[in-house]
Amino acid sequence: MIEITAIDHTCLAVSSLEQSKFYYESLFGARMFYRENDRTTLVFETESVHFFFTEVQTDSDSYRRQHISFRVENIEKVEQELIDRNIPFTSGKVDFFRINNYRWIEWRDPDGIRVECVEVVK
Repeated sequence: MIEITAIDHTCLAVSSLEQSKFYYESLFGARMFYRENDRTTLVFETESVHFFFTEVQTDSDSYRRQHISFRVENIEKVEQELIDRNIPFTSGKVDFFRINNYRWIEWRDPDGIRVECVEVVK
């Protein structure tokens, strides 16, 4: 059996790399750059998170089915940032896991991808 400790990275399919670059850099303060010798893959990088974007032409339902979740220290700070940016969101609590239950807040990016931040409940 392979023991896992966390998801290391994922790749999101988006309609426009440039639109996603602007959105995610401004919201999360991430460093975003094209992968070396590959203008079809955009890298999202912070001190604690990295993942990729690729541009594809597809129907909007395919974008909406995607989901990415970031762990944060303080969910109230995320909520205030979304309020300040006039980004509509929903929030709640997950308490059915044996470990790693959390409070969450989620919204949709410009492609309709569900973006979520979670704060672990101890």
